[in-house]
Amino acid sequence: MSYLAIETRLIRGKPDCLIEKRKKRIIEAMRWKGGTREHPNKYIVDILPGGVQIYFLKPGKEVFNKRRPNPYDMIPCVGSSSRRFTFNEIWTYLSKVSIIDFDAFKAILTLIYRNAFMLDHIETGENVVRYRPDRRISNTIHNMDSKFAESLPIKISELLYFLDILGWNEDMKYHIENDVPTFEGKYGFNVGRINTLLTCIRVPYQTSSFVRHVIEQNRKGSEIDFAMLYTIMQQFANSRGTCVPTRQNLIEWLSPYIVK
Repeated sequence: MSYLAIETRLIRGKPDCLIEKRKKRIIEAMRWKGGTREHPNKYIVDILPGGVQIYFLKPGKEVFNKRRPNPYDMIPCVGSSSRRFTFNEIWTYLSKVSIIDFDAFKAILTLIYRNAFMLDHIETGENVVRYRPDRRISNTIHNMDSKFAESLPIKISELLYFLDILGWNEDMKYHIENDVPTFEGKYGFNVGRINTLLTCIRVPYQTSSFVRHVIEQNRKGSEIDFAMLYTIMQQFANSRGTCVPTRQNLIEWLSPYIVK
């Protein structure tokens, strides 16, 4: 199967259009009223074919953090509110894809890259920004849904929509100061949405690479290079929870789908 419809050029700098999309989403979510911890309010932002809802529950758990409360936190959900995907689950699903079809795995990571930089987002109403891949990319995602239907407990499309609203919520945490959205404050431009989604590229890719390395070395009877695994662990320790690839990593790992 060809995935060349998703070919993507690396993003440079801080595109104004990306800043505006992120700001509009922050403003939209700030207007939503929160319920209580026991009875949060539900805000549906999309409905997928088949009726699967993409939505937030507000407030999120970090609102009630006594040490460092985050008043804008929400809970991103896809489908049942009792089914909330952890990073471990997301990385596990992606790693499983890498074993089944490594080329499809690279293509999905490229879709996550596009998601991080909102390349497939458009304004569907006044100041309303939604994830809307065009026909060619939507067809690619649909084909992936079919390909991995029996292998994963979640569709690739649902995973991408979940990552989209996860990134939205991360921006809510870091880019509001004095009730105003800003990307010039104490947190860097990539903090929030971009770093979170890029981490969802690097962790599965390097984990998959390590597994492939172990399999290959066992065939050869050679030594296993554990540094491949510990490098990513050290990155997490140094960066407090994110682990993003470099531009060169992206070009090397996701070729031919990511290009300069």
